[in-house]
Amino acid sequence: MNQMTTNIQQLREEFKSKLSRLNDYLWTAGLPDPMTRIQQISFFFFLKMLEEQDIAMEKEEKLTGRKHKSIFAGQKDKFRWSRWREKAGQDLYKFVRDEVFPFVEDLHNGHKNIQQIFHGAKLRIDDPPVLKRTVELIDTVDFSSLDTDVKGDLYESLLSSIESAGELGAFLTPRHIIRAIVEMVNPKIGETILDPACGTAGFLITAHEWIKNRNSDPKNMEEREGRKVGYGDKLNKEQFKFLTEKAFYGYDVGSEMHRLALMNLILHGIEGAHIRRKDTVAGAEDEEDLRRFDIVLTNPPFAGKVDR
Repeated sequence: MNQMTTNIQQLREEFKSKLSRLNDYLWTAGLPDPMTRIQQISFFFFLKMLEEQDIAMEKEEKLTGRKHKSIFAGQKDKFRWSRWREKAGQDLYKFVRDEVFPFVEDLHNGHKNIQQIFHGAKLRIDDPPVLKRTVELIDTVDFSSLDTDVKGDLYESLLSSIESAGELGAFLTPRHIIRAIVEMVNPKIGETILDPACGTAGFLITAHEWIKNRNSDPKNMEEREGRKVGYGDKLNKEQFKFLTEKAFYGYDVGSEMHRLALMNLILHGIEGAHIRRKDTVAGAEDEEDLRRFDIVLTNPPFAGKVDR
């Protein structure tokens, strides 16, 4: 194992430990619902990552000359994580609830899916000391040091705690079963893929990983948790754009699952996936029902209630 692989593994374990501590802390602080805990943790992940991504784009502009318009320009500078993380008490609570969340919900500059994540979002950590501790814990995570695949894998480990929440209608398909089904279907670059009951988007993410692996140079693939992972380095520019922006579609009836699916996809580097709230079992028909897809990958919902 080389030094780089060792460092990545150390970052992975450190991040996983912090996630576990934060999850446990919010449970003891009065958030017993795992869906709510994960949702709230995820909101703060994205708030911190927005600034880190903006800083990275500013550096890229200096190196390449490609123009970057900061989402924190001018009077919006106050919404940077680094500007408000030092607040405390009611000042912190009210600023995040009344200003930061609405700011992100109104984002432009190609952040459509992040807008969707924060659409109608509510801050549920209403105890200021608990909120402050949550911000402090997340502030210790340097997301910019983690590549997309590592962030995605770690988020998947956090989502696994929903698996014990069957009473919420949130039975997640085990990842080894998803991988077996995707392998049998063998999706290819250029095909459109739908999951009409996508949950946290496990089928779509695994199909994305499968296509990248099938289009990777074997000598550039790496071992990760017992499986080979590739970067799709054999895909040309147009194929890679199709894969990230036009290949994946998902529906889920639940607003919280819709959010978690978007978050999971973005953390896996699939920012252009098309995820909608839609009841594909008992909902009314619309123009989307006329759309054709090359592949449908899904585990139909067996839990929850349907209006008669």
